[in-house]
Amino acid sequence: MGGPILVIDDEPAVLRLLALVLDDFGYEVYAAPDAESALTALESMRPEVIVSDVKLPGIDGTEFVRRVRATEGISSIPVILVSAYDEPADHAADRFVRKPLDPMELADVVRDASQISVSR
Repeated sequence: MGGPILVIDDEPAVLRLLALVLDDFGYEVYAAPDAESALTALESMRPEVIVSDVKLPGIDGTEFVRRVRATEGISSIPVILVSAYDEPADHAADRFVRKPLDPMELADVVRDASQISVSR
C-alpha cells in the first residue's frame, strides 16, 4: 500500500477521478479543491507526494509549489504538476504531466516520486 498523496484540482470530476485512480493503485488519497485548502492541510499532514493542477482559483499551481518549496518541513515533498495546457516556464515542481492523464502513467509518476520522497 502506498503512502498518503495530496491531490489538488478545482474541477470536482477531475479530483474524484484522480483520487479513484490513485486509490486503485493503493494510495491513501487526500483531496483539496484549491491551493489554499491544500496549504492548510499541509499544516497537519505530510504526504509522500503532492499532485496539483496548474490552473487553480486564487493561488495557481506554480505559486503553490513555490510556497511549498519555501516552507520548512514540507519543502522536500515531491510535487507533480498536471495541466491540459503547456508546461509552465520556471515551475519548481519535480514533474509535469499533461492532461488528459493516462491512469498507468499517473501511477508510475506518483510511484517514482514516492520513492524519491522516501529517500529524502
